[in-house]
This record gives sequence, structure tokens and C-alpha cells, in this order.
Amino acid sequence: RYIKANTNLGANCLPGGENIKVEKAGTYTITLTYTLAQGAIANSYKFETTLTAEDKTPTEMYMIGADFGNWDWASDGIVSLTQVNGKSGEFWTIKYFNAANGFKFCPKKEWNGDFTNLGEDAGFTVADGNCFVPADGLYMVYVNLADSKLTIEPAAVYGIGECFDGGAYTAKNEAAKFAVSADGKSLTATVATAGKLRMYAESTAATSDWWTREFNVFEGKIEYRGNGGDQAAVPVTAGQVVTLNFADDTATIQ
Repeated sequence: RYIKANTNLGANCLPGGENIKVEKAGTYTITLTYTLAQGAIANSYKFETTLTAEDKTPTEMYMIGADFGNWDWASDGIVSLTQVNGKSGEFWTIKYFNAANGFKFCPKKEWNGDFTNLGEDAGFTVADGNCFVPADGLYMVYVNLADSKLTIEPAAVYGIGECFDGGAYTAKNEAAKFAVSADGKSLTATVATAGKLRMYAESTAATSDWWTREFNVFEGKIEYRGNGGDQAAVPVTAGQVVTLNFADDTATIQ
């Protein structure tokens, strides 16, 4: 006689337990052993994880330049790019750029491993060892180390969900796209319907869903989801105007 059982084993082999986590990113061999034992289901299982190849992909990315720390790695003006949720080696940021001022990137705050291109690049030029955008303005930067792509393009931010499309969660809804301010340095949108505010940055180079580049406003500051879970709810009412200033990551909802 045979008995079949299906269970969802998490940490410590507990049914429905927390997700199993490893200390380092990489390739693992996982061995699950079953030995019939009395008592709780967890008593019959044990598992071992063996790291076979550690992932050396950087988990941080920085941008430095005349406008971003004045070429000083010790400056608070250095831009720390945000990780794309769940995508190893992918980072993004939105900042205001002056076309006359150069910049470059590095996974560390030092002149060791800095770069101006990755191989398949778009939206900028390289001169005298630095990157340059074609005109002053707000730009979305998307770094994809895995695919050797560096893309810089005019910033595009969209509202989504109950405040903008009635909860349909329609990505790249032009009616919910944030507009560039008159001075070109911030983005604004008017809330269509009362509800929980959700926003994200779009990129033609993105390889994942909208929520992997999500952010929100808390106490006047833009906070990025990065690799975290759902952010706390931000309730807003119809007619409120959301203004985003990516130069210093401040924002208003009025």
C-alpha cells in the first residue's frame, strides 16, 4: 500500500514555514532527505545546501561626475543606483543631467572598476573617458551587467493601480504618465481617484515587471522598493498633485 503526501516545507522543514534563505548568492546543490519518523512532519525531513559556485555579480552601483559628487568619492552627492527587484546585476536611477558635464559608473566608491560603457549601449556618448547625455534634462539610467547593456533615456514615470486606472494595474498607461515640470527638473501627476498611491519608473531596457522598479513617498522623501517587499500603503485623495524631485529624492503630495 502506498501513501502520497504533498506538503509545503519552509525553513526548518516546517510546513508553511518561512522561505528558506542562503547567506550568499550563487549556484547550490540542495539535498532533501526523508526518513519516516513519529511526530511532526518536520521530524521526517532534513535538507542540506552546498554552495557550488558563488555569484560575484555586484550588488551595488554608483554614479559619479561633475554633477554627482564633483568627482569626489567621499562626497554625499555620489548617486547610489537602486537594484531592480529580483534581477541580479540590474540597477536604475533617475537624475537631472547637464549635457556639458561628464559622469561614469562603478560598483564601488573608488577608482577601481569604473566604466563608461558595457558594450551594448544607448542614449549617450563617451568623450575624454566620460559619459555625456545629448541635452539637459531628467534621464532614466538602466544598468544591466548580465546583458552588458547601459541605457540612458528621458525619464518616464507612471502611476498605476487604484489611483490611476481603477485598479486595473495597466502598465505604461499614458493617462497616468507623470509630466515634466516647466524647469525640466521634476515630474508631476494628478491623482485621478482616491486610493493607495503606487508609482514606478519605466525603461525600454527593463527585463521585468513594473513593480520591480517601484517607489513611493514617505514623509516628503522618495523611498525605493529595491529588493524589498510591498511598501506601506500611501493613501491619497482625488485631485492631489504628486511632485517628484529626483535631484535630492524629495517629493510632495498636495
